[in-house]
Amino acid sequence: MGQNYKSSAQESRAAIERIYIAMRHLFLRGSYKPIGISGASLRNALITLSPEIYGSISDEEKVELNGLLYVMERLPKGIEECRFIRLISKEGLENSKYKPIIPPKRVRNCYRVDEKQMFIEMTRGRSDIYDILTHLTFVYNEAEKIKKNSLTFKGTLRRNWLMLEEIVHKESEGEKFNIEQAYTYLSILLGRTFEEVSEAGKKFDAKKKTINSLFHIIYWMGKLAIEEQVEEKDREITFGSILRERLGHHMYGEKWASNIKRSLLDHDLLDRPIHIISANPHSVMNCLYSGHALKSSLSIEDRAGKISSDKTGASQKKVFDFAKKNGLIQIDDTSGTNLDVQIIDTEKLKDIKLASELNLNAETLAKEKIVLIVMDYAFGEQAYETMDELLKPYIEDGKHYPLSFRSVSVF
Repeated sequence: MGQNYKSSAQESRAAIERIYIAMRHLFLRGSYKPIGISGASLRNALITLSPEIYGSISDEEKVELNGLLYVMERLPKGIEECRFIRLISKEGLENSKYKPIIPPKRVRNCYRVDEKQMFIEMTRGRSDIYDILTHLTFVYNEAEKIKKNSLTFKGTLRRNWLMLEEIVHKESEGEKFNIEQAYTYLSILLGRTFEEVSEAGKKFDAKKKTINSLFHIIYWMGKLAIEEQVEEKDREITFGSILRERLGHHMYGEKWASNIKRSLLDHDLLDRPIHIISANPHSVMNCLYSGHALKSSLSIEDRAGKISSDKTGASQKKVFDFAKKNGLIQIDDTSGTNLDVQIIDTEKLKDIKLASELNLNAETLAKEKIVLIVMDYAFGEQAYETMDELLKPYIEDGKHYPLSFRSVSVF
């Protein structure tokens, strides 16, 4: 009776708070070693939180394979080979001879500076940093499991690790190897069944253009972890001084919002009633224009399916070209936020028949001269930064232009 205990929700909230406090501290400090004391506090908090995307992160022996695929699609190809990771601001590397590496599921420029170091651009504020650090923390945590399963009690390499090393060498040289033997060795190192590993291997192979093979990734994750313990070759994450200086100044959000307001002014829309929509821009455009553009009486959902199934992209282009002639203004991002925007002048919708599901009258919209700003999804601090800047009056040549914002909707 009277025993004090925390619910899982309370523990999760406390873990989230510890993660944010630790990350902010590390950012201010400028660098940290992921397997050091600071890195351990992050790993322990993430294990306590155990986000669903990281699966069995809390299991001390089993390496999480689905979570690893999720993370690797959001990190630059080859990052598993790099001992040094540096998070930087946009600093002109796009004008260098370095070829940018862009993760397939997260649009950000990354640069492999040399064989041991990867630079990753942060343009979405602190939320971007929290995102990348949690992914990296997951990778380091799983690497420790691989190391543990690859070393004997005496600290020597187990046979299964040496066999994986041979397989990775053959794979890199384009030589053939016995795939079932390879999955068997790997299953022992990962603490997973042969079936689980072979299924995961096929998923990684299907993404081979943008991420390395499962053999390659596991080998390099384990190799760096083993080298840190045996040869004292520490891994390190650092934060660029320009990034630390710029963070919190809203420089990306300010440039992004200014581009939108400049376009509103150029098209005489700045003093009109404005409604902001955070959604997939293509979805909003298709809802308003696709029926008329494609001369289709199908429902919005069925039209969307037909457009997405058109592998040539001809249907979407037809809708886009029609929309541009009837009130749509496309603003591709040049600020570094990676948030494209579409402005829709509803006054030019008056002759367009809108889908009945929308419960909107084109003539009413045109009469009220409503302007829609459709912005791609933003999350966390990036959402706060961009919205904070967008809602401010526009200033040009010392003149203030107030904007009439009526609503903000997120879909």
